[in-house]
Amino acid sequence: MKPFVVIRKLEGQDNLQCQRVVKDFIMAGAWDAFVSCLFREITLQLVVIVWAILFIFCGIPLYMCCIAIPVVIGLILFTTYGSYFNKSNELAIRGGNSMCWVAEIYKPLVHNGLTRGLEIDQFYSDVPNVDSKELNKMRRKVVGTISCKNHLMLENSGWIYRLAVCPRYPFREIAEQLIIRVLENAYDNQLLTIETATSECDEAIREVYLKLGFTLRLVYHKQIIGNTLKIMKSQLGIDPFEWHQNREQINVELQ
Repeated sequence: MKPFVVIRKLEGQDNLQCQRVVKDFIMAGAWDAFVSCLFREITLQLVVIVWAILFIFCGIPLYMCCIAIPVVIGLILFTTYGSYFNKSNELAIRGGNSMCWVAEIYKPLVHNGLTRGLEIDQFYSDVPNVDSKELNKMRRKVVGTISCKNHLMLENSGWIYRLAVCPRYPFREIAEQLIIRVLENAYDNQLLTIETATSECDEAIREVYLKLGFTLRLVYHKQIIGNTLKIMKSQLGIDPFEWHQNREQINVELQ
């Protein structure tokens, strides 16, 4: 039997697996962020500063000061991975709430172990529509999670703040189903809007939101180091009622 995924509410025994998924997902984006930082203006500025310090205060010959380049690269690498590590721990410890769901994959007990090329064409809500004898022959694993909380600025609205999918599994398919589950819950509870924010390094996540009907509502820059280092953030939002009316046009449905 082919692997399939069940989207269900978070249960107590899922916390450890969810924390691992969140950490792995966030740390998977650290390398892209590091490469992006290398081509920013602050990198050249740091090289010049370190070069001047080595020449003026340490007395190193000018032609030897080129060691400033690997020093700066190492500093950026350490800072980037350190910030992502702290972010992953913060989100993992924050945990879920009453509006938290997980994606649990069911795989045969005997499986080839390849997950990157894994095709998942069956998604179920809460309870899989599969014979119990077949379920006993399968193993389960939490491979995705999403959380929604009350919006801080808007009344009767929600904010998606923890979307993560295990990097070894297809991101787009699983993320779409998790977001859809949040939108279904928002529609059932008559929420006025659902919003979230993505950074410039989260292109894959942003594309999934836009595919499901989210619209760009605000673009802003978040300061990291004064005015020198900033990251672009995109605030996305959707009206659950309008989404429900137009969902037949989106070929992504929970079975």
